[in-house]
Amino acid sequence: MANVELIKVEQRRNGHLLFNVRMQTAAGRMELPTAIEDQGSSALNEAAVLRSTLAFAEGLAAAVRSKLRGG
Repeated sequence: MANVELIKVEQRRNGHLLFNVRMQTAAGRMELPTAIEDQGSSALNEAAVLRSTLAFAEGLAAAVRSKLRGG
């Protein structure tokens, strides 16, 4: 099972927020910086970060599977 932690790093003047997404699994640990537009509340911002991270992870998984198949 994975543990995911969101850490707000900074708020930028252009309305963007920078988060670090930390994930710990049995296979290891990874940290991914993620920038989003401010959604207006902590809960909405965290949901946006998680959606962005999930989309990135799905793209990464597809690319890795392709490489493993020799593509």
